[in-house]
Amino acid sequence: MQFLHFKNWEDYMKKFINIYGSNLLTIITLALVFIGFNDYFVQFAEKDKSQELFPIFLIAASTVFLYAIPVALFIYYLVKRFNVSGKVVLLSLIFGFTIPLYLASQGNSLISLLLFSLNVPKEILSKWGAAMTAPFTEEIAKGIVVLLTYFFCKKISLKDAFISGMISGFGFQVLEDVAYIFQSTFGETNTGFSIAFERVSNALGSHMGFAIVFGVGLIALLKKETSIPKSKALFFIIAPIVLHFAWNSPLEGDWVTPLFGSINLCLAYYVFTIVDSLDEGIKIDKIVQV
Repeated sequence: MQFLHFKNWEDYMKKFINIYGSNLLTIITLALVFIGFNDYFVQFAEKDKSQELFPIFLIAASTVFLYAIPVALFIYYLVKRFNVSGKVVLLSLIFGFTIPLYLASQGNSLISLLLFSLNVPKEILSKWGAAMTAPFTEEIAKGIVVLLTYFFCKKISLKDAFISGMISGFGFQVLEDVAYIFQSTFGETNTGFSIAFERVSNALGSHMGFAIVFGVGLIALLKKETSIPKSKALFFIIAPIVLHFAWNSPLEGDWVTPLFGSINLCLAYYVFTIVDSLDEGIKIDKIVQV
């Protein structure tokens, strides 16, 4: 074999990736799409669920349309405004509605096992468990959607990254909300409707904003965009994780969700002003002062 002529393992791996990397990435991605799709919908097929509760679940889950329809229309508007290709939109939809929720759940489980193996006190885990897992796994999982879109589209613009991140966060939000409503409807408390409205009320300031900021920062860093300095790109990657951590922390009070949701939306809007002005040849820092 031609690989035997290489002097070291590094040369072998570089040659292997150059020859087979694209096909390997495609196979892994297709597997993740199928597994993510299957893993999500198989939960609804559990035979021990009361059939009488399914109509209640479907009605409660339909409240998701209160934000899903306006957001979908807004995404359509932005796609036209940014002149984003159909390939970017289609891949983001397929990946965003299958991959991130599955990867995040697996990541949460792995981190939880690690924390248990380190004998972290149960009191800390009960209060800080959500903050120590979800912010890292979920933001990275949604970022992977943007990254995959970047690779399969042979690089994308920051406007493409904005849309891809938004769709990724949108898919994650919708699927997670429906899953929570399902679990609450068929749980001991049967609180499907109360959870539904709670999830809907928080949706606009949550995953979509996080994914937009993270995705644009990630692509700006990969492409070494001059319009977004490296320090700012790193800030865009770290900020959603920090905000998500604070959101999931045991902070109490009616101000917590509105505060962090508002900060998240403002940060997403700031990113919007950057990508929206890129074709105008205007220096970004003169448009918006952080």
